[in-house]
Amino acid sequence: MVHNLVRNEGVPALAYSVNDASALWPCFLKILYSDTQFVVSLEYSISIHGIHEKQPFTLRYEGDNLMLGKTSLRDIAIPLPEGSLDVIARQGQPQLRTLLLSLKAPCSVWFPHSLVNEVYSRHTSIAEFLTLARATEVRILFDIKWLGKSNLARLQSVVEGSRQPTGVPAIPQFACLYQQVDWSVIDSIQDAKSRACLSTEDEAVPSIEDALLDAPPSYAHVSGKRSRKARSSSTPDSPPPKRLLQDPTCAPSPLERANSTASSTATVQVDLFQDIVTSAIEKVLPDLLRAQLPSILQDILPGMLTGPSPSSSPTPRSTQIANTLTQHHRTTSHKPTPAAVVRAVLSTYTKTHLQELFTDAVEEASELHNSARNEFEDDLVDIRLEIATLKEDHIAAFNEECNEKLAELKEHLAEDKEETEVAAKAYTDDIVLKTWDRLNMVEKGACCRCKCLDNTKNKQGKLGQGRRAMSLPL
Repeated sequence: MVHNLVRNEGVPALAYSVNDASALWPCFLKILYSDTQFVVSLEYSISIHGIHEKQPFTLRYEGDNLMLGKTSLRDIAIPLPEGSLDVIARQGQPQLRTLLLSLKAPCSVWFPHSLVNEVYSRHTSIAEFLTLARATEVRILFDIKWLGKSNLARLQSVVEGSRQPTGVPAIPQFACLYQQVDWSVIDSIQDAKSRACLSTEDEAVPSIEDALLDAPPSYAHVSGKRSRKARSSSTPDSPPPKRLLQDPTCAPSPLERANSTASSTATVQVDLFQDIVTSAIEKVLPDLLRAQLPSILQDILPGMLTGPSPSSSPTPRSTQIANTLTQHHRTTSHKPTPAAVVRAVLSTYTKTHLQELFTDAVEEASELHNSARNEFEDDLVDIRLEIATLKEDHIAAFNEECNEKLAELKEHLAEDKEETEVAAKAYTDDIVLKTWDRLNMVEKGACCRCKCLDNTKNKQGKLGQGRRAMSLPL
């Protein structure tokens, strides 16, 4: 199945020849792709002298004409003129790339059939267009956002692949509207016309004096008519003349004069009779049509509407009229009246004319239906591609926004982390200090208690010693 990697009407692009990178041609890029087929077409709108609207010219770069290994998709290597980026870029941030095409031979040129004579005339725009048509190294600048991720992967598989693709045949509708030629054909005709114009300009125009000398003498300078030379006697080598020249002074014979008078009189009588008949028919025929046409239509229309399809070619009108008259003569044993003959002829003529109208209407309706169906299918494909592209764009925009929010959140967390670490350190330092203070207080209390206990123990020891001393005998 052949896939259209971009919209059916193409996407804006700029093309130029590698020999002249300064001449950027605005065009519409179309790319057709399948597993084994590939074609790139560039459509240009060129103004033709004498035609109000611009006419489309198409350059087709077939897959089998591409040099394997020399077709690639790279970054832009030339500066773009001011305003060109707005023409070829899609909405949002553009991703411009250059499609490099290296051809085995110049591409084919397609233009409308109706412009054959106009193309073969001399036009500066067509001559400049042929400069690009004859190029074998072509660069195409466009925004790859028109493709989408899946179609971009398909294009990269072709330009980076190691298999030679074939071309995509032109569809019959395109071939019916456009004519294919080689650039050299138009170029040779252009050169021939240029040489013809130059040779015409180089021819010396005769002066007025030479023209006057070569012109025949005027009637004012001729004394009299030139005398006719007498015919010389025929020689044995020359055959006798087929017609003897008659002396103009010789009067015609009485029989010739009579025949001539009778012939002219008969011609005048026939013309008068024909005029009378024509005038009578012109007066009678309208009223006869008004009287007979409703009943004729009432007899014909039901059979035509319920009859077979008018797609088959109708019988010629003269044949139908002759058949009607023959059948009328066969069915009637008596001589038909003029009204019956006229009605039969009118019925046949009306039926034939209605069949032609019906056939033309059905064919036109079928053409309109097919055209509307094709346009609907094209629009449906465009809408699907547009929806898929918009989906990818919105998903990409959503991802970008999520990434921005995530980056902001990480920054805030990093800032909060530092603040939290400072606050936690201060808090822990405060707790440590308070703990040390309490420990010191506890330690002091414990020391005091220890001293008191030691004092108490010392006092008790002294009292015990005194008591023991008192209890001992002297």
